[in-house]
Amino acid sequence: MIRRAKPLLGTLVEIAAESVAEHNAHPSLDESALQAAITAAFSRVAHIGRLLSFHQQDSELNLLNRQPGHWISLSPDSLRVLKLAKWFGRASDNLFNCTVGGEMMSRGALPAYLGMPLLLQGDWRDIEIQADKARLARPLILTLDGIAKGYAVDMAVTELRRAGVCGGWVNAGGDLKVFGSASLNVLCRGPNGLSQKINVSNTALASSRVSQHLSHDYPALLLPTGNLDEQQCASDQERVVSVRAPFAWRADALTKVAGYLDDATAAAKIQQLGGDLVNFAP
Repeated sequence: MIRRAKPLLGTLVEIAAESVAEHNAHPSLDESALQAAITAAFSRVAHIGRLLSFHQQDSELNLLNRQPGHWISLSPDSLRVLKLAKWFGRASDNLFNCTVGGEMMSRGALPAYLGMPLLLQGDWRDIEIQADKARLARPLILTLDGIAKGYAVDMAVTELRRAGVCGGWVNAGGDLKVFGSASLNVLCRGPNGLSQKINVSNTALASSRVSQHLSHDYPALLLPTGNLDEQQCASDQERVVSVRAPFAWRADALTKVAGYLDDATAAAKIQQLGGDLVNFAP
């Protein structure tokens, strides 16, 4: 097993790779081949980060944010993430909403270097996609950092598999995917503040600390209240939400959905959307 880490995506990204011949069907990779595979995976993560980071002013995401109403040519990765975000917004009844950048900026959770938009938030219908272009129908600010981070984790795993790596994981600060012959025990914090050991294998796991109040001392995903029914929102107490799903982008997006709901309601909704809410023993 080879493990390497780099500061990317606003966090520390760790990539691990192992090569174990399975029933002698495939030869094991030597160390140099594993190192090359990890390097390629890091390069893919860095590329996606440059395209879709809200905090990088010249990213493709911010080209879109700066020019509402105008069609912007985008790379395949950017288009793919936008399509996923739009589809997931619709499927979740807008509980997953990437158009809330204006509200996040107004509450101090995101820097306002793009200038304040006319609208604090919208919904999935405000993202219009046509061939290799996209545009915002109204003056909004998109923020894709969470789902883009999960997507980058998934694409890094794709690079490792393409290189013939038999197993390993990619861990990007709360977004984890373990694949193939590898398994990993992680400590996952529950709603009572205690941690439990969880074994992760051949799946993705995402965790988000969620709150409806901004705190610079204890960073958390700030949930916009927007147009949500008050009865739809869970307690406004800060808590940690963890979700398993086949892909890291989906697991990350589902933590946003679960953050609005109480555990009983969230479990059914998360399952409906292709994930599994991690429950903790009392």
